[in-house]
Amino acid sequence: MLDKIEELDRNLFLFFNNLHSAFFDWVMTLFSSRLPWLPLYIAIIFCIIWSCNFNKELDESGNYRRKINFQKRDTRTVLIIIFAIIATFVVTDYFSNQIKYFVSRLRPGWDPFTCNLARVIEDNRFSYGFVSGHASNVFGLAMLTSAIFKRRWYTILIFSWATIVSYSRIYVGRHFPGDVFFGALFGIAVGYLTYKILQLIFQKNVLRN
Repeated sequence: MLDKIEELDRNLFLFFNNLHSAFFDWVMTLFSSRLPWLPLYIAIIFCIIWSCNFNKELDESGNYRRKINFQKRDTRTVLIIIFAIIATFVVTDYFSNQIKYFVSRLRPGWDPFTCNLARVIEDNRFSYGFVSGHASNVFGLAMLTSAIFKRRWYTILIFSWATIVSYSRIYVGRHFPGDVFFGALFGIAVGYLTYKILQLIFQKNVLRN
């Protein structure tokens, strides 16, 4: 049974890994690196410090218009949320690496069934790949911050970004789909658990504002 699942995972990897072009080689390499994350981190920090609410107000013509109101969170709340995000990164990164050594599943570029077929764009020095640390990190961040902010537009944006980053790890030849899928599940679990701990710390849902 496990052999069949691994065979399916390899076939899925080869399918997605070979959907390439010069343009997407550049795009996916960019998403797979840390550089595109910086503007998003800055935006998240802004959202942590300032809560954003949309209110309807009457203008001079008697028509309702949406007005954006920003309300600054208190310093204690901001520091606790930032610490929770850092803790989520540390936990997902540390344990995803521990799982790699425990499971010892070879990356596509090292796997004897795929090493001659995989397109490996990134450096391939570290041999084990289950579970994906990138997927764990980004989905942990997505789960935690979307639960905190509770804004549909933000949830769609952050999970879309997490999905593209995770897919890029398959595209550049660093992970099998199974590595990414279970890494994402692990990240979501850690992010959700961290959010529940935050709720206990605040004792009520003050994170909504």
